[in-house]
Amino acid sequence: METKLRFHLCETRLGWIGLVLSPRGPTGVCLRATTTPRPSRDEALREVSEMGALEPAGEAEAGDLPRRLQAFAEGRRVDLSADIDWGGVSAFRRAVLEETMRIPAGETRSYGWLARKVGRPRAARAVGRVMATNPLPIVVPCHRVVASDGSLHGYGGGLDVKAALLRLEGAR
Repeated sequence: METKLRFHLCETRLGWIGLVLSPRGPTGVCLRATTTPRPSRDEALREVSEMGALEPAGEAEAGDLPRRLQAFAEGRRVDLSADIDWGGVSAFRRAVLEETMRIPAGETRSYGWLARKVGRPRAARAVGRVMATNPLPIVVPCHRVVASDGSLHGYGGGLDVKAALLRLEGAR
C-alpha cells in the first residue's frame, strides 16, 4: 500500500520551505522531506509535488515546525527536531543523517569527521553523497558539513544559501 504524502508550505525570512508529511509516524504524522528555502511559493510547491506530495496538509498536521522554522530563519536558536519517516533510507544513510542532526548550531564538521563518527572512516565521499541527497535540509543541518579545509562544498540550495545559513547560526 502506497503512503499518501501531504505538504505544508511555510514562508520564512529565508524563503518558502516545503514540508512533506507522511502518515507513518508514531504520532500519526511525521516529516518525510523538506525543501531548501525557495524564492517563491510556487517553486516550493513544485518541489513538494515532485516529491509526491500532492495534497495540502492541515495546520494541525504540520504542528509547530513551521513556527520553529520561521524562528530559525530570524536567527533564533530553536530545536528543529521532528518525528521523521525514515522509510526507504538505508542504514548507512540514516546513521549519517542522524549524526548530522547532532552537530551543534553554529559549528561545522568535515565530511571525514562524519564518516569516522558513523564507523566508516574511509567513506568521506559517500558521506558527501548522503549530504548531497539529504531529504530534510535545515532539519538535518547538512549546511554544517564542510570540506576538511573548512571550505564550503555543494548544497542543494546553492553555496550562497549554505553560507547564509552558517552566518545565521553564527558559525565561524
